[in-house]
Amino acid sequence: MNRLKSLALSLGAVLSIPASSILADSISPSSFSTTLDVGESVTIKKTVTVDEGAPTTSKVDVFFLADNTGSMGSAINSVRAAASSILSAAAALGDVHFGVGRYLGEVGNSSFSLITQLTGTQATAQAGINAWFASGGGDGPEANLYGLERSAVETAWRTGSERILVWFGDAPGHDPSPAGSTPTSGKVTEADAIAALQAKSINVQAIDLGSSSFGLDSIGDQATDITAATGGTLFSGINTASIVSTINDAISTSVSTYTTVGLDLSEAPAGVSVSANPVSHVGAFDRTVTRTFDFDVTFTGDSPGTYDFAIYGTVDGGRVATEKDRIRVVSGGPTRVPDTGATASLLASAMLLMFVGRSRLRKS
Repeated sequence: MNRLKSLALSLGAVLSIPASSILADSISPSSFSTTLDVGESVTIKKTVTVDEGAPTTSKVDVFFLADNTGSMGSAINSVRAAASSILSAAAALGDVHFGVGRYLGEVGNSSFSLITQLTGTQATAQAGINAWFASGGGDGPEANLYGLERSAVETAWRTGSERILVWFGDAPGHDPSPAGSTPTSGKVTEADAIAALQAKSINVQAIDLGSSSFGLDSIGDQATDITAATGGTLFSGINTASIVSTINDAISTSVSTYTTVGLDLSEAPAGVSVSANPVSHVGAFDRTVTRTFDFDVTFTGDSPGTYDFAIYGTVDGGRVATEKDRIRVVSGGPTRVPDTGATASLLASAMLLMFVGRSRLRKS
């Protein structure tokens, strides 16, 4: 028989918010607690709700990578002037950090600079964007692939973040880069750049300021290949005047559509095993409507102790909602209170023995 458990579910308050308002993604129940014997399991349903409209609870890392060769002067000046509004708009998505990098024309160890490591301070990100400059180039292809590969590898992407790389330039990249262009003296090919980006689950939003005959996509469809391989979008035919609105569109596009909803169980402690079924829901989703995704979550007691931890709802790998769990694991034995079924059985047995004893006394 199952043992009597202390099971507490806490649901978050439902807010009366107009339909036009921006809502927050959530998990229900928002908290769960129970007591388990070692080796005992319990399964409950958790529901991740992904709201329509722009999210406000997402954990997002946005990295801005710009071509800083001479022809990029006007575009860089436009982004500098509007950086504050770009950063503020992106920050509204929730817990957002920003990083800034640049690449030049000649491929080599100095052709990529990570100017600003990921930061939650907009002023620091603004200073990184202000450090962009337009200089040099002139050889045609630039250090695009090297810059993308280094951005993926050198950036300190946060655990559980949705990762967006906004890349803009006006010329294709060397493919492959010359030997000696990386710290390991290897060559960076398009395939290498894609592999590095995919390894960190980075969504690339490419903004092509060049022409159809000479732009990001004019050698081997590099930008098309890279954005397709990372689940991003290529914005082509963009001019300097529209680059700011396009950057905002690129960031919002990254979070308005999604393919995978799951649960991040990584913070479950050693004393409790936690699993989810299904592991994730996969499909072509968007935020035009509110959607719900159900998971059966199983907790198993492994060793005695009281364990407090969080489970996160994720959209495309980025955490969008949090719920709290407390699991108490005990070793069992005589101190455990049997369940109501066991108690009833014991009482019935005792009453039967008393009845039989009294019957025998009367007969004697």
